[in-house]
Amino acid sequence: MASFTSAPFLSGATAAAVTPSGTLTFSTRATPPHHQSINTPPPPPQEKKSFAVATGELFLGIASRVLIKGGKMVNGREESEMFAEYEEGGEWWWWRRRSKERIAAVVEDPVQPEVVWEQTERDVEAERRRKAVSSPGFSFSAAGLLFPYHLGVAQLLIEKGYIKETTPLAGSSAGAIVCAVIASGASMQEALEATKRLAEDCRLRGTAFRLGAVLRDVLDKFLPDDVHIRANGRVRVAVTQILWMPRGLLVDQFDSKEDLINAVFTSSFIPGYLAPRPATMFRNRLCIDGGLTLFMPPTSATQTIRVCAFPASRLGLQGIGISPDCNPENRASPRELFNWALEPAADDILDKLFKLGYQDAAVWAEENPVEEIVRNDGAADLENGMIQ
Repeated sequence: MASFTSAPFLSGATAAAVTPSGTLTFSTRATPPHHQSINTPPPPPQEKKSFAVATGELFLGIASRVLIKGGKMVNGREESEMFAEYEEGGEWWWWRRRSKERIAAVVEDPVQPEVVWEQTERDVEAERRRKAVSSPGFSFSAAGLLFPYHLGVAQLLIEKGYIKETTPLAGSSAGAIVCAVIASGASMQEALEATKRLAEDCRLRGTAFRLGAVLRDVLDKFLPDDVHIRANGRVRVAVTQILWMPRGLLVDQFDSKEDLINAVFTSSFIPGYLAPRPATMFRNRLCIDGGLTLFMPPTSATQTIRVCAFPASRLGLQGIGISPDCNPENRASPRELFNWALEPAADDILDKLFKLGYQDAAVWAEENPVEEIVRNDGAADLENGMIQ
């Protein structure tokens, strides 16, 4: 037992000679102060986070604090110094000079009216060219690597007849990917196997800075060459423009398969996560993840059912149709879902997510029979749906 004498600065030999046998000694096992416990365990080691998780948490923290305010509308255009330097001949000169694609429509989100999404002229025209549209449409949330949850939901909705070839779709980030998969006509099981290949690649070689390249490669191999034709006017992909303030842009006109993949990539672009840069260029616009401005963009249908891979009640989201809240007794914890969203999970977890999505959609379907809610929209209805 180590002890300390009243002459602490003396050498050990000198101290032994001058210290009387009755000198008070202080042991390292002395009684602790009353506010301490003798058996207090050491604090647990702080959990180490990968760079991918740290980057994702930072982005989500920023996204949760972004407040988008709707602008005042004048003749279908927004009255804003940021977007109009002066008016010339009834047209906004700023857009003619600075952008190759002028904004033709502004979509206000029905659940969050303060959130405004823009559409270019060709995106609006693509929706008008669609002759057959059924309602409701389905919007899939941003979800990171929880993609299999959305696949499970889509599997049930397709099986039961809620999603048909005429059903409008919309999505941000992972939700945009599942919309492209549905429009391609591929099976959800095939998409799940492709997701497992992507996850395995990331587990072996890392996620941060390279997920974007892996995602592009998987989509290029998985999607058919005519996927852009199938998606035109039907699939809305949400991206976030960041100049001069974060604003949503709805894209549903695609020139090629590569153009569609670029849109999906942009919709999924978390800065520093998909690639080592703060933003990406899409159609001459500096953009990032669509989930920054809204998790679930509206579809072109008169009614939109929203699908969220996270418990909507825990996120404070309203107007959500399908989420883990549908089946609270059989779901993963929010912490588990968050971790799986940022880091590639094992194959058995991906299978579990697919099953959970399928089960949550089944609970929703029991309360919303297909024969009661699925209907065909007329041309007039579609016009109304475009400005919901």
